[in-house]
Amino acid sequence: MSKTKSEKQPFWLRMLERPKHIGKTNALLLGVAWLIISAILGWHFRLVPISSCGFTVSGYVSLSWMLIYNIIIWVVSCLLLFALAVLRKRSTGALETFARLLYARWPVTLLMIPAMFESQRIAYATFMSEPSLCFEQTPVFATLMAIIWTIVMAWYFYWSYLAFSRAQQKSGVITFIIFVVGFGLSYPLSKIVMTELYALM
Repeated sequence: MSKTKSEKQPFWLRMLERPKHIGKTNALLLGVAWLIISAILGWHFRLVPISSCGFTVSGYVSLSWMLIYNIIIWVVSCLLLFALAVLRKRSTGALETFARLLYARWPVTLLMIPAMFESQRIAYATFMSEPSLCFEQTPVFATLMAIIWTIVMAWYFYWSYLAFSRAQQKSGVITFIIFVVGFGLSYPLSKIVMTELYALM
């Protein structure tokens, strides 16, 4: 039985480009699994999402609400990208776009790890809300967080681009520019939505 082009690639390269090769159904199932894991971790360690790429320390939040918050972040972070994808190619599927972009989000969960250490929770919350203040108060922790955040965001950005281009079956400079615009705007949009949501709670 002949192997497909992706199967002939080295394992590390297949993993690096996973959102491009994974099937739509598997992307959705694995994405939902990570969304649930993220909600459970947030509920256990009392970490709520504040944007598409950030968390902060909170008081008690029920598991059901934590799941709702994560679903809202997923939907909001994908809306602009999907809208732009449809403008680029009208036949772009909503399910495939949202499923692949959800799968591409799972590296963001790694940003929770530093907050799991009790002694660093205040510094963590400070970094997520006011990075410059965190650098003044705890420069070592702030530097470490900046490195972690940069690596995770680069990973998230790259996987999201692969998911975006695969969903509409288009790549190239124009697709990349459209993606960068959508990805960049999705961050402030998600932050505004979550800020307003928490203000109403």
